[in-house]
Amino acid sequence: MRLRCPSSFISFFFLCFLLFQVAVAGPSRSGNVYPIATRGRALAAKAPDAPVNLTSLMARKGCGAFANLLSSTADAAQTFASSVDGGLTAFCPLDQAMKPFLPTFKNLTPDAKLSLLLYHAVPVYYSVATLRTGNGVVNTLATDGTARNYNLTVQNEGQQVTLKTRFTVATITATLIDKDPLAVYAIDEVLRPAEIFKPTEAPAPAPAPEAPKKKKKTPRTAKSKKALPPAGPQEQPADQTAADQSAASRNGLSVVVNMVVTAAALLMAA
Repeated sequence: MRLRCPSSFISFFFLCFLLFQVAVAGPSRSGNVYPIATRGRALAAKAPDAPVNLTSLMARKGCGAFANLLSSTADAAQTFASSVDGGLTAFCPLDQAMKPFLPTFKNLTPDAKLSLLLYHAVPVYYSVATLRTGNGVVNTLATDGTARNYNLTVQNEGQQVTLKTRFTVATITATLIDKDPLAVYAIDEVLRPAEIFKPTEAPAPAPAPEAPKKKKKTPRTAKSKKALPPAGPQEQPADQTAADQSAASRNGLSVVVNMVVTAAALLMAA
């Protein structure tokens, strides 16, 4: 005997099946009802974004040398990554700025290496718009609240944003990512903190040569005037000669007078 299913029975069965699907799927946030498969795809589309791999991002955008230092320096990459959730703004030097600096970096102590890398990030999310409208001193990941501040100064002029330290003026040249809570910018110089690169003291001027000491003059006895050379035996001074001639003249006159007196006396006696 052949059984025949009435159409009303089939319709009832189909309606129950649809009601079952609706009950399992439940309403969407918008109030619409989706089939189970469709709702699964919607949930997958709204899944939270995967964490950004900072070093990979930097390497792809021209900061490979800096990214390598982050990866190879103890605690550096981990500190960057763990700071993202609370807000992070990082500045990565481009390769053309970082590579000439590598010999200097290698000569730093381990603590100084870590501090220099952490100096290139601020524990606050700053969008491009914020950086272009604000100026001032900001802390960095290297700031530890002690005498070593590790601060840097943000300045802007129009659309250009610069970062200043005591030794460096770096300009932001590109945006690698700007999505709250993370912003990463490329810069054209390595940021050098004063806490590591202390200013070179100018060499002290060489002492001026001492003036030669003047020798004390010993008291000199008065020099006697140079005596004239003595006259020779045949030479007498002209004055002396005149005096001798005058004396001779007087003696001769006396002799003549005596002779005249004597002659007169003889004549009178005769």
